[in-house]
Amino acid sequence: MTVHQLSATELTERLRTERILAVAAEAWHALADQFDEIERHATGIAGDLVIIRTPAGLAAVEQPNSTQRVMRLLTGDIEVRQFVRQRTEQYERMWDGCGCKVDYYT
Repeated sequence: MTVHQLSATELTERLRTERILAVAAEAWHALADQFDEIERHATGIAGDLVIIRTPAGLAAVEQPNSTQRVMRLLTGDIEVRQFVRQRTEQYERMWDGCGCKVDYYT
């Protein structure tokens, strides 16, 4: 289920308990400036992969489509590095025409 409207505090609490959270793009854009952006990676296929700092910890924000963002709580710097590397490799394979898809929800 995609979350359409939340405060930054409510979003953080949902992320803390659910760990992966689908958020309407409009809702994310309304809240994005309330979180510190740590880094941004252009995927070439699915917008930018953004790493943010939340009160719950570091999180990745991905763009599976134009109307939705998926937030994923990460456990720290090591998991961030692993996650960014994994996603970058997936997008490179997709760019090469592997026919594979990214599962944003697991």
